[in-house]
Amino acid sequence: MNHQQLPAPDEFHVQADTDAIGEARQRIVRTAQRWSVPLSDSALSDVELCASEVITNALTHAGDECWVRTRWTGRFLQIEVTDRSPRPPVLSAALPDATGGRGLALVECLSHDWGWVPRDPGKTVFFLVADDDVPKGPATVDAELLACAGRLA
Repeated sequence: MNHQQLPAPDEFHVQADTDAIGEARQRIVRTAQRWSVPLSDSALSDVELCASEVITNALTHAGDECWVRTRWTGRFLQIEVTDRSPRPPVLSAALPDATGGRGLALVECLSHDWGWVPRDPGKTVFFLVADDDVPKGPATVDAELLACAGRLA
């Protein structure tokens, strides 16, 4: 894919209903495939799981709707989920018998980086995934985040 001809971001609205999360994560993966982003099946599975977790958090903790934006940076697939709650996401350690509380830990483990930015109203939680050969962690994506910071703000 030519870095100068990046595809326009795919943006859509999600309302809480029975199939909303599954449909949203499938749309994200289909979009990445349509763009022919160079991600392995394993990396696309990570995208799917992380998207599921972040969208579920938005619908569960921030109201019954959110907005999703999928963007290819030329190196990373970036997923942004915006909701109306000003409460920041909390990365916590779940107790062994807890039925929830592991979502952001999974996102942290599977994505190359993640974070959030405040909005008026609400916030945007985002994560980035690259192919398996790109090392994970903040040092890898700092320059990428600086380059797209204006687009998130």
